Formats: sequence, C-alpha cells, structure tokens
Amino acid sequence: MSEYASIPCRVDGADVPAVSDVGPAMSRTVNQNATTQGIKQTHGQCKFQSTITFKTLNDRASFLRKVEAYKNQPKGFNFSYDLGGDTFTLTGSIVSAVQAQTDQDGAASLQLTIMHEDLIDENA
Repeated sequence: MSEYASIPCRVDGADVPAVSDVGPAMSRTVNQNATTQGIKQTHGQCKFQSTITFKTLNDRASFLRKVEAYKNQPKGFNFSYDLGGDTFTLTGSIVSAVQAQTDQDGAASLQLTIMHEDLIDENA
C-alpha cells in the first residue's frame, strides 16, 4: 500500500514554496572482490544529489537567484528536507542543472538538479 505524502524542503532554513516534486538521493560505488578468503566489498564515498520540480513558473526567478543557479562561482547553501518525522540537511549544495519547459497544452515546469557535499542527520 502506498503512502500519500509530500517532502517539505528548505533552503538555508526558509521554506521552498510551491515545490511539487522533491527527490533526494545518495549513491556510492560498491565493488565486490573475490578473494581466496571469500567475497570482500570495498566502497567509495557517498555522493548526494537532489532534484526538485516546480509546476508553476511564477516567481521562480527569485528562487534561482537565491540559490545562485546561474553564477559561475556560487557560494553554496544548505538544503533540508523532512522524511517522516526526521530532518536531514544537505550541506555545500550547488545547482548543477536547470531545465524549464512548457508544452502545447499549457503545462509548465522548472526542474533543478542539486549536488551536495555532505548530509547531516538532524535526529541522530
């Protein structure tokens, strides 16, 4: 059974209004090495990335300025999100991609891909 929920998110502590989709993700390279003593795993560092999508374009330019999406040397920001009752903060966040689009039916969206340096589990 699926659960209906949304993932509230914040940039530097301020709520991100009118966000429709939030997708925080972690990945890392994991290798399995067969040795004479069995399988041994080695792994790399965690890499954090998020995507956020807005279904309206009203007042999105101010959000793009706030996260310095188009600056050559962005200073970075903290991106926090709630998962259930727990809060996670991704630090050193920098926008890596911006895509705005519309279609012939009048639907519009703005999607940002954000790369992060580290994750803090606020409830740990």
